[in-house]
Amino acid sequence: MSSARAVYDSDRTQPFKVNPSPFPTYFFSHGGPNFIYDDHKGAWKTVKKLGTNIKNNWKPDYVLVVSAHWQSTGRNLIEISTPPPTKNTIENPLIYDFYGFPSHMYREEFHTKNDAFVAQSVKDHLIKNGFNSTLSNRGIDHGLWCPLKVAFTDYTTLKSGHPPAEGEFDVDFPVIQVSLTGSDSDFDNHYKLGKALNQFRENLIWDPTKKRYLKGALIMSGMSVHNLRDLGWMFANPGKSLPYTSKFNTLLTNTLTTSQHLLESLNDIKKDNRLLLHSAHPTLEHFLPIVVGAGTVDDSKAIKELYNENDGSLGWGIYQFGSDYTTSTSQRQ
Repeated sequence: MSSARAVYDSDRTQPFKVNPSPFPTYFFSHGGPNFIYDDHKGAWKTVKKLGTNIKNNWKPDYVLVVSAHWQSTGRNLIEISTPPPTKNTIENPLIYDFYGFPSHMYREEFHTKNDAFVAQSVKDHLIKNGFNSTLSNRGIDHGLWCPLKVAFTDYTTLKSGHPPAEGEFDVDFPVIQVSLTGSDSDFDNHYKLGKALNQFRENLIWDPTKKRYLKGALIMSGMSVHNLRDLGWMFANPGKSLPYTSKFNTLLTNTLTTSQHLLESLNDIKKDNRLLLHSAHPTLEHFLPIVVGAGTVDDSKAIKELYNENDGSLGWGIYQFGSDYTTSTSQRQ
C-alpha cells in the first residue's frame, strides 16, 4: 500500500498533509464589470500579471475564492458553491449581478469547472472548525468571474479572441466559491474563516478518486475602498479623490503590514476609526474579504501591498498574504 493511500485510510474524514511550498493568498480589488475592459489600468495590469503567473507557472489543482458579493443568511453560515444539478454539468454558471450596464457586458463568457470533492472537503472542514456550512447550487458572481476573467483570459466581447470550445474551460483547475457570513460587522468570525481556509493553502489534500494529493490556492475579492454613494461626486470630478479614500487606503496598508496582532488591529479600525471606516465602506461586505485574507497568515511581515490607487470614492488595493511562491521549490503531487 502506498504511503499516500495509507494516510487516506488512517483518516477518511479529512486526509491532509503539509504543503512544502504553499501559494500566497491574493486580495483583488475588482470594481464593476467594466474592469474587464482594461478599466483602471494599473489594477488591471497587476491582476493580469498575477493571473498569468498562476495559470502558467503555479498551476494549482483548485482555487477557492471569497467574493464580496456572496453573503449567507446566517451569522455563522458559510456556503460553498456547486453547479445547479439541472444543468447536468460541472461548469460554474455565471451570475450577471450588475444592473444598467451596456448589453455586451451581459454576453461576456468565462468558463470554469467546479469540483464536488473539493467543495465537500471545504464544507466538512468548516463544520469541524465550528461553522455551519452547506453546499449551495449557485453560479459564480461578478466579484469572482470579472477579476478572474481578467487574470486568466484574453478575450472579451469588445476584443478579438474566442472563448474555449464547447465542453472546454478557460483554466485547467476548478474554481469553487466560498461565501461570507451574513454578519457584516463580525470581523472575528471572518478572520476565523480565513484561518480555516488556510488549511487548504498550507496543506495538500488527498483525493481518493484522482489518487493523488491536490494543491490549492486562495483568492479574495472586494475593494479596499468602496463607497458607491459618492459615485455622483466621482463622476463629476474625474481624476480626483475624496479625502477619505487615501486616508483609509493608507490606514489599511499600514495596519496589514505592520500590526503585531492583526485581528485586534482590524477591530481597532472599527472602534477607533469608525467614521473613516464608514466613509470608506458604508457597508462592509467589500472589506470582509480582506479580513478573511488576513486570517490566512499569522504575521504582518508576510503581507504586502502589490498595488493601490485612490480613485474618487474607490480604492484599488491589491494585497498578498503569505510569502512569495517560487516554482523551483514546488513539488507536484
